Amino acid sequence: MIKKLLFFFLIVFSGGLGGVVLPNLLSPVVSRIPFLQRFNLSGSGDQTVIVQKTEHVVVEQFEVAQRAYVRNIPSFVSVRSSRGNAVVSSGFGFIVGSDGSVLTRREWVNAPGSAVSVVRGSDAFSAEVIKKSDENGLALLKIKASNLPVVSFARAQPGMGMPVFILGTKQGVSGPVHFMNKGIVKSVDGVLIETNIKEDPALATGIPLLDFNGDVVGITSVNSSGYVFAISAEAITNFLRN
Repeated sequence: MIKKLLFFFLIVFSGGLGGVVLPNLLSPVVSRIPFLQRFNLSGSGDQTVIVQKTEHVVVEQFEVAQRAYVRNIPSFVSVRSSRGNAVVSSGFGFIVGSDGSVLTRREWVNAPGSAVSVVRGSDAFSAEVIKKSDENGLALLKIKASNLPVVSFARAQPGMGMPVFILGTKQGVSGPVHFMNKGIVKSVDGVLIETNIKEDPALATGIPLLDFNGDVVGITSVNSSGYVFAISAEAITNFLRN
């Protein structure tokens, strides 16, 4: 009987000692394993709490996107081509010069014999088509306005896998509303940037493709499969200079 009691107390003592000593011995070893470094392992009483460190990343991306939204939305415009009272085409563009220079896609201003106008908020302006590029599908417009907010262009070409997003405008229940869609760069082929963002061509042609600094990496269009691609900021800069 005495032997059984001694054996029982020995088991209890060993278990308690193991619960205190083993975590302290194993913790330094576990912390050096790369796979487990993504987790925060901590003992509290008889519980082990595992917390995956992803929440702060989501919050950070949200805050960055919000700042980019506030910074760029004032530079967005609508572009319309009309004959008389009939709208021939309607799309988007953005302001690239505080003196009234507006960049858009060529398809929004390509209708023969049409008058082009630019709408910013509640203000509408007659626009002159300064030049168009058959190679890259770009068009530069000029409106009579000054001290306008402008976008800023990224200094470097985006890399494959880099997070990017688009900001645009669509018709909501009670009027125009802004929207956002995000993804990554799938490939970069010269001046062509392909993404995995899927969007309606009517909403995503002529709007800027942005990096998470809020800088423009390209002007968008949509391919036949519904995926957004962009002509790079480098090509845009060359077009504006020449």
